[in-house]
Amino acid sequence: MALTIYGSPRSRTMRTLWAAAELYLTKKYGGGGQAPLYPDNPQDEAEAWRWSLWAQAHLEPWVQRDGQFQAIRSSADAAMQATLAVSLATLDQALGVRAWLVGRHFSVADLNVAAVLSPTRARDIALSEHPHVGRWLAACYDRPAARATRLRFA
Repeated sequence: MALTIYGSPRSRTMRTLWAAAELYLTKKYGGGGQAPLYPDNPQDEAEAWRWSLWAQAHLEPWVQRDGQFQAIRSSADAAMQATLAVSLATLDQALGVRAWLVGRHFSVADLNVAAVLSPTRARDIALSEHPHVGRWLAACYDRPAARATRLRFA
């Protein structure tokens, strides 16, 4: 079976499709081992989906840098920043009681939410006000695979 991805790479639709593809691919290939990327029980699987969809609705619209939305962002910046602060507070509270979003190790939930808060987007966010998010995001992007990918595409 082939997995076909539709949409412009710069669009929100494309990002949503990539999240769905990441969930599918990690479910198919990311299980097993000491620290599986995909959760191994239904409760953690539901949490992974919940965090992935939450990031699409509560973070992505406020942090994306898509040029076609720049005029909207400029006119609504204060309201967007307030909404982003509420969403980051929710994430910070969750990460205040655990190191990773689902389970005891990095998972597809961390991958999808951290992808929304990529380094190019996060540099414009006051993470000092959300220390648990800052710690978690640094841990996500300090993983060997993340470092190797940044070096490869630098």
